[in-house]
Amino acid sequence: MASNEFILVGAAGYIAPRHMAAIQSTGSELIYACDTSDSVGVLDRYFPNCKFVLSMEELDKALQDPTLCNVKNSSLGSRFLTICTPNYLHVPHISFGLSHGFNVICEKPLALTTNDLLEIERLERKYARKVYCILQLRLHPHIQELKKKLDGQFADEELKEKLKVSLTYVTSRGPWYKKSWKYDVRKAGGIETNIGIHFFDMLIELFGFPSSYSIGEKTSERLQGSLITPRAEVDFFLSIKKEDLPEKTREAGEVSYREMTLNGHSVDFTKGFTDLHTKSYEEILAGRGFGLEDAWATVSLCESIRLGHNLGEIYEK
Repeated sequence: MASNEFILVGAAGYIAPRHMAAIQSTGSELIYACDTSDSVGVLDRYFPNCKFVLSMEELDKALQDPTLCNVKNSSLGSRFLTICTPNYLHVPHISFGLSHGFNVICEKPLALTTNDLLEIERLERKYARKVYCILQLRLHPHIQELKKKLDGQFADEELKEKLKVSLTYVTSRGPWYKKSWKYDVRKAGGIETNIGIHFFDMLIELFGFPSSYSIGEKTSERLQGSLITPRAEVDFFLSIKKEDLPEKTREAGEVSYREMTLNGHSVDFTKGFTDLHTKSYEEILAGRGFGLEDAWATVSLCESIRLGHNLGEIYEK
């Protein structure tokens, strides 16, 4: 029997196959999958014997079965609930996992508000279990290399000149998007959270938590602004509008474009994304995964931008 056993909720979602591949690649076993949609044929590729349920209530009932592949009786640290559900369901599903004795791996964002993070912190203490978040860009080889270089460059406290950084991310979304939970700011957290949170996390990891930010344009489809961080002045642009794609990108039939420049020089992190979830799982299973403390800064920043608050008005850890 595999040493690590998983249950996955949100199995029909876009990101779920990356988690399935990571579970498989680490030699672990997916015992149960859950989703309100039955479009989960991808399970046959990774775990053809995985049991499937259509609701959390059904999953809860299944977990009362003492013969559930020894999941309830396995040693501490080998039981995980992976969460790939819509953003607004993350906290209740984290609570479900912890209360059933599982450690939890949750897709971005871990939560939509810092109050939610405080609740997760309380639940971790109550159930003596751990919640891990997926911050995979921190594991990208080029980003790790750049961070090491910057750490050395800014080791000299007398170095005062800030870097000039520009980040652009455009990922085209069609008419379906406006009918999706992803477009509902109450459920997804807005464009800054739904498509921006990984990039904000990367920027904070590289350049430090911003002392201030400004917003030039903010709609449900675009976000343009700047951050003042300890190491850099960062201009950012996020969009889900097709017309914001560069002409060459559109002509190539591609629907996404990402670019970061540092003092005018391009930083290549456009490739190497495919195995970052597997790397994330390897780190978690080795006891080095990203936890609640690692998610705090970016959740705080995105919440501040969403509500139009100054940094510091939102609780910062």
